[in-house]
Amino acid sequence: ICSKVITRTWTLVDACNNAATPQVQTITVTDNIAPTFTAPANIEIFTTATCTYDASVALTGDVTNEADNCSTNLQATFTDSVADGTCPGSKVITRTWTLVDGCNNAATPQVQTITVRDNTAPTFTAPANIEIFTTANCTYDASIAITGDVTNEADNCSTGLQATFTDSVADGACAGSKVITRTW
Repeated sequence: ICSKVITRTWTLVDACNNAATPQVQTITVTDNIAPTFTAPANIEIFTTATCTYDASVALTGDVTNEADNCSTNLQATFTDSVADGTCPGSKVITRTWTLVDGCNNAATPQVQTITVRDNTAPTFTAPANIEIFTTANCTYDASIAITGDVTNEADNCSTGLQATFTDSVADGACAGSKVITRTW
């Protein structure tokens, strides 16, 4: 119930019992107090193996402390604004919570920030260990074309991945031989 109407009738009688015409005053009592609530805390969630995410209230939190001076059984609602994050699969969800009582008094909107992040590392297969041979002038070619490249590069969110490597070269057991430790 948002308002009540009080009809107050005023009468006046003098000492000689003469009565004035009654006069009516109408008093309208209206609820103009907005409800209150507490939005859930900002939260970070993570992408799945298929680069999707679940930002449901069950996982990100619901409002608490919903209260109003007149209305009961209040339920806050929200709208989401989704922006891309800084890397593939990441998102920033700005969730704006609102609460309106039965008399259309609105609480001040509250914002929850939900950060979606990809925390799944990419995978790949390094080429097999290999033995290569020196040329007639004791040089060697350890290029990827000769030694092999990685395969099965995959990630749940990123595409176009290209593995890189660094080499550490040490002398082998005999002159001209080398041991190349290639870290991908």
